[in-house]
Amino acid sequence: MRKQVLLATAAILGVAFAGAAQAAAPASPISLNVGGYNDFVAGLSHGGASYTGVKAKSVDFEDEFKISFDAIGKASNGVEYGANISLWNGSEVLNTWAGGSNGVTVNSAYVWLSGAFGKVLFGDEHGASDLFVYAPTVGEGQIDGRYMDFVSANKIASALIRPSGFDNTEHSTKVTYYTPKVGNDTNKVQVGFSYAPSLYNYGQSTIKTSGNNGNTTYQDLLKGVVQYTGNFKPVNVTASAQWIHGGTGSHNLTNTVLGTGLAGGATGTAKSFNAWGVGTQVAFNGVTLGGAYNSMGAYNVIEGQNKDQNSFNLGAKYEFDKVGVALNYIHGKGYDNVLTGGAGGAPATANTEYVKNFNAAGAGATYTWFPGLTSNVDGVLYGQTRADPAVAGNGKEGGYTLLVSQRLAF
Repeated sequence: MRKQVLLATAAILGVAFAGAAQAAAPASPISLNVGGYNDFVAGLSHGGASYTGVKAKSVDFEDEFKISFDAIGKASNGVEYGANISLWNGSEVLNTWAGGSNGVTVNSAYVWLSGAFGKVLFGDEHGASDLFVYAPTVGEGQIDGRYMDFVSANKIASALIRPSGFDNTEHSTKVTYYTPKVGNDTNKVQVGFSYAPSLYNYGQSTIKTSGNNGNTTYQDLLKGVVQYTGNFKPVNVTASAQWIHGGTGSHNLTNTVLGTGLAGGATGTAKSFNAWGVGTQVAFNGVTLGGAYNSMGAYNVIEGQNKDQNSFNLGAKYEFDKVGVALNYIHGKGYDNVLTGGAGGAPATANTEYVKNFNAAGAGATYTWFPGLTSNVDGVLYGQTRADPAVAGNGKEGGYTLLVSQRLAF
């Protein structure tokens, strides 16, 4: 009996000491969350007879995936901090004209701090333009979505005419600051600022020489965005305005992003640009209405090209239970210097690369089967008229894209 008592006592003490040792070991202050998605898409595209060298009608599949790692901590003074790294197999600006692939690239990578002072981000991320709102979409995004994956980017100018105005997938290495949301329960205002030394320059890449400035066309990229949110039950309002500046330093375009994808390369001098836009969304009882206007200034324009670049978009979305549907439309005009035309495929200062009339209308629907698992249907009808139909490859072009997808977000 005494032996049993000693054994029991030893066991209890062992458990107690183990528990004390475990309690003494401090838990890691950093938590790690993993998320992402996998999106399988079946696409039917029809480009029309004007697509030289491109099948007028084609069916294909594609699979896009992303995995994101978020490390999050909180200091004793209430300051939150963390880092994000996300990997995906989507296209980047440097391979936009080459088509998709299964190569995995870095979609974002940054460190952040957040507190009563606001939030600061350091690294590769979209920047302050994330505060800008425009026509609402669902599923695969309609006019702002996947349909361009099935369209030749050197044939249609929607790479320039986006609902967000500026490239909203751009994640150049930058510093971004967001103010706290100032206001009350009904009205709040937030402002964001971003600075990137070089546009489309990522990760460990640094600019070491002058001249063409590596792969980038623009330096000293500045973004300023203000967003207002109002809660007037049952109506919610979001309004935004953005300003974006990019300087060039009189760089020749050869071997830069603006010259990529052109037969024989691009020549000419890029212009600095100032772009701006305003957008709003109004939501009530599951319905969201919204749109935006964007003036792109001289973005992606060379000396000698002097026509206006602007667009507007409108849309509506209705969400009920597990279903979401949306209709949206965009109209615009501007330059797309990767469009085939001019001598040797290079941009022409005679404005032959100018799209004077671009239109796209989209319809989409999504159904949520289980948390994170959705089926989506998308259709986009698009068309454009270029400036000089007498030039080979100019004139009217257009087509449609139909998408069906199965997506799991986790």
